[in-house]
Amino acid sequence: MTIGGLRRVFREFAYLGWTLAGTGLVLITLSSTTLRQGIYISFAGLALHLIGTILDYIDDEREDESNE
Repeated sequence: MTIGGLRRVFREFAYLGWTLAGTGLVLITLSSTTLRQGIYISFAGLALHLIGTILDYIDDEREDESNE
């Protein structure tokens, strides 16, 4: 991944700021098994979102190369 790809991933973290903050707020109210499940679900959702961002970046790069 290039610098542009890293910028896009970091930009997505900025866009997700309020969502991640809200998720953290909910997670601190949970306990035991529910907390563990909430953490797994949160990380899985974040991972899927970032994978989609990376795949979108790769697709954009391929389009740019084919247009040149």
